[in-house]
Amino acid sequence: MPGQRRYTLRMKLRPVACMALLAGLVASQAGAQAASDSLTEAAQRERERRKGASKSKAYTETSLPKPVVASGIERVDEASPSTEASPAPAVPEKPVDEIRAEKKAAYEKRLADRAKDIEVVRKAMDDAQLELNDVNTITKYGSRKDALLKILEDGEAELQKADQALAEIEEEARREGISVSRP
Repeated sequence: MPGQRRYTLRMKLRPVACMALLAGLVASQAGAQAASDSLTEAAQRERERRKGASKSKAYTETSLPKPVVASGIERVDEASPSTEASPAPAVPEKPVDEIRAEKKAAYEKRLADRAKDIEVVRKAMDDAQLELNDVNTITKYGSRKDALLKILEDGEAELQKADQALAEIEEEARREGISVSRP
């Protein structure tokens, strides 16, 4: 019987499979033990390194640099008056008008990019509509007509998204106090 042979073959192979599984488990347990030993050793070495490391520096009021006050008056301790002039800031700040001009330019660039996207979508929609309206081409039925109608549908959705994005950019600029308009 062929079914009987398969059964006996499976019964003969089962102890071999169990031994292989057992050997794999033993090997993985030994690997896990070695990994945990090395992890324990690494943790111990890290503790020893931290003990040997120098303590963090404690700052006192005398070790801190003197703050510069906006009115031009320095804070001076009575115990140790300073005769040195306070250092000037390393990087001069940009004037407010320059910052506003940069922000306005960035907003106008974003608006212009969106306007270009709208032009591309409108051009594709116009081309599709012209092809649908052309009586010399056979687009009354079939997959080409479906594709052109799909272009028109998708174009309308893209135009709505772009219009909303333009409105969001304008609102963001308005909140910043920057006047921008659509190109």
